[in-house]
Amino acid sequence: MKIALKKIKTADIEIIQSELLKFIRHKIDNLAHCNDYQNYCNDIIVIDTLQSMFFLFRTKIESKKQESNLTLSPTQAVILLFCCQWQREERTEVQRIAMQMVSDVLHEKLVNI
Repeated sequence: MKIALKKIKTADIEIIQSELLKFIRHKIDNLAHCNDYQNYCNDIIVIDTLQSMFFLFRTKIESKKQESNLTLSPTQAVILLFCCQWQREERTEVQRIAMQMVSDVLHEKLVNI
């Protein structure tokens, strides 16, 4: 089963990739302070999945197309949704709008599985 996000602007993919990298760093920082084994393992899974997605987005950005389609596994979609819904106060308005747009699309597609 795959989840397709269609016609995502390259500028939005760049924002998603940037936010994804910040989320990875946040998760890595949390690993050092995590005392719960299950949360520790979950964070490792999230980090690993996000790192592979980082390169997926990089490929789309480097293609120089105006828009791209993204095909994600359900696991990738859920983890990207976590990233989109992460409350990072330093986000600009443009970043908030892009992340909310992706969050809305992912949420709709995931509840309709």
